Amino acid sequence: MRDGPDGADRAVSVTVGYVMTLAVSTLLLSGLFVAGGSFVETERERAAQGELTVVGERIAADLGTVDRVASSASPPRENLTVDRPLALPDRVSGTGYRVRIEATDSAGTITLESGQTDATVEVPFRTNEDVAVRNTTVDGGDLLIRWDADAGPNGSVVVSER
Repeated sequence: MRDGPDGADRAVSVTVGYVMTLAVSTLLLSGLFVAGGSFVETERERAAQGELTVVGERIAADLGTVDRVASSASPPRENLTVDRPLALPDRVSGTGYRVRIEATDSAGTITLESGQTDATVEVPFRTNEDVAVRNTTVDGGDLLIRWDADAGPNGSVVVSER
């Protein structure tokens, strides 16, 4: 206890000062964690988009390879065998992904969607006019890109899980 200027006694508590310091420190640290958490989430999404772009470009390149082999063969292509295995990661940025292939005529799009992040990437591709690509959706991971003479009237390029 201490005497005040008017002679009244008042209590001075070290505990109150300590509690106030802890409260302010906790508030500042929680603000930093919230700001840092959203930064980490943004960086994870960017990393996922980068990885998905690389995966999509690899799929497009191998689709092009099978397309070139099929288009260079003279019709009918019923005896043509082309199998192109493609080793891809099962996960990007720690989460699974899906691959959707949509093609019309000689143009198409490979859409890759990450499971937990909001990352979605579209990679365009082109094929020869006389080679069709079957529309499909598969889980990420190892794929097999092949020529299937029985798919469609003139056969088509088919993407499946390996």
